[in-house]
Amino acid sequence: MAAGDRISALPNDVLQHVLSFAPAREAAATAILSRRWRSVWRRTGAIILDSKPYKHAQREIGYYSPAFDTFFRDAHAALAAFRRPRGGSGLKRLTLALEEGTYHLSRSSWYNKDPEPEKDSRVHDLLDDPAVARLEELIVSCENSYHRRYAPPLHSLPCAATLRVLELTRCNLEQPSHQGGGAMSFPHLTDLTMRNCYFLEGCLQATIDAAPALANLALANVHQRAPEPAGSTKKDFYMLPFRVRSPTVTSLAVTQTYVEDEKELEASSSNGGRIELDMPSLRFFRYYGFRIKLALTSPTPGLARVDLNVTASRQRVRWDLKYEPPSRILANFSSTRALKLRLGYIEDLIAADEVPLTAFPNLKLLELDAKYQYMNGNTAVAMATLLRSCPAMSELRLRLNMRWDYDHERKYENHVGGSFGEAMDRFESLGSMSSAHRDAVQIGGVSELPDAFTNNGAFSCLQRSLRKVTLQFKAKEANCFQVQLAKFLVENAMVLEEMHVDDGIRFWPDRLFHKLARWRADAFCKRNLQLPDTATGFQVYQLPSTVVDPEQERSLYYSFD
Repeated sequence: MAAGDRISALPNDVLQHVLSFAPAREAAATAILSRRWRSVWRRTGAIILDSKPYKHAQREIGYYSPAFDTFFRDAHAALAAFRRPRGGSGLKRLTLALEEGTYHLSRSSWYNKDPEPEKDSRVHDLLDDPAVARLEELIVSCENSYHRRYAPPLHSLPCAATLRVLELTRCNLEQPSHQGGGAMSFPHLTDLTMRNCYFLEGCLQATIDAAPALANLALANVHQRAPEPAGSTKKDFYMLPFRVRSPTVTSLAVTQTYVEDEKELEASSSNGGRIELDMPSLRFFRYYGFRIKLALTSPTPGLARVDLNVTASRQRVRWDLKYEPPSRILANFSSTRALKLRLGYIEDLIAADEVPLTAFPNLKLLELDAKYQYMNGNTAVAMATLLRSCPAMSELRLRLNMRWDYDHERKYENHVGGSFGEAMDRFESLGSMSSAHRDAVQIGGVSELPDAFTNNGAFSCLQRSLRKVTLQFKAKEANCFQVQLAKFLVENAMVLEEMHVDDGIRFWPDRLFHKLARWRADAFCKRNLQLPDTATGFQVYQLPSTVVDPEQERSLYYSFD
């Protein structure tokens, strides 16, 4: 072993794990390093067949390239090595990275209006190889082509009986009549992931129905294809509507951030369709995308966590599209015990007066990431509405930053030195004060929240259950909304035990960290209240400063997703 060769000193099981992530050609090439390596890569149980290195530097006019003949020859040779594992367990995971020329043949140029190029069956032949017969994980990823994508033969996969994990990226799901296979059956499939896939209506549900043990489902930017009109070669693709039904799925992740035209975007708004979910066993749900209609058509008593991010946006679209209000989306998940919510603006929660925010009687953890608008009266109302909707909440995590505002920036530009100059002025003035006077100035100067925040009764969670608060933001001024909110929480949360803060301020006289415990003690003293036994040890913790500057985020707000 060479003096600098440390990888050869690794145990065989570690080497096998490392080689399982290498393309087949590179993994096989390790056999020249030493005799010991010759059999190691064969026992990895995993192989990656990547056609991209075989692609000609200059693409030919048609799809077909003789270079892919070499790819298929090498691929079959690599699979042949797994037919005789010699002490290994055989091939368990296969990854196919396919260029378009591996599954399409055409003599016409790319701009020709012919409906479909001729299909190449050699990828199917790879999936029919005896080495793949007992596969447990199959990952197929295709070149980023528009509509002409690979359609895996799901109805005739030899490994269907043993497959546990199936991942498809940029593939088509086609009816069995197009593939010549029988009914699909995946008796052991537990994990199904589809990214940027197209399917005819019914194909997605048929795939799910064929997997009676399916537990984890991920759908990222899947598109439903409209039926072709008679005599037409035009194909229309839509994100929505689609309906998914499964009695066994416990984890579902949906992403809808990509659209190809306004017609598709309209279908994702409340002007068009929606996503309907019939999943009574659902325990975890994650959604990232546009504000679309979501509907749970059956009760989900075991729902433990919901992660909603409805901040996806697209430039140069019609402004008359009516997106679904966040309050209506949230109404589907009232039984969840943990909610992570990311909004464009917190004021969006009360934007639709006719759709009041639902109550979350079982919610223990709420995590909110949003901006708020400068000097907007709805900011406090939205925050109060959210707190009242969570009567049993025990932990609150907030990441709030103010949206960039021209008037606010001008106010600080007119102050010499901006916010830095203001902080230095405060620092110098505090230095000349007595200790008692300095404490009074530091603790004071923070306004109470607007009356709209405390109207309509008390907050149940503040009276009985809220024990931990995490607050992250970048303070633009000492008397900002986030500081006012922190002051309100420490003064009114009866059983609060700890608060974790990062206010983004770099000058010690203005640090919120130093004020919270004093505010709490003074408030209880003024009201002649006795702190509960569980709250007498109230602690404040300083978080590492990880808050992104809102000014840096502003440039990304109108970007494509």
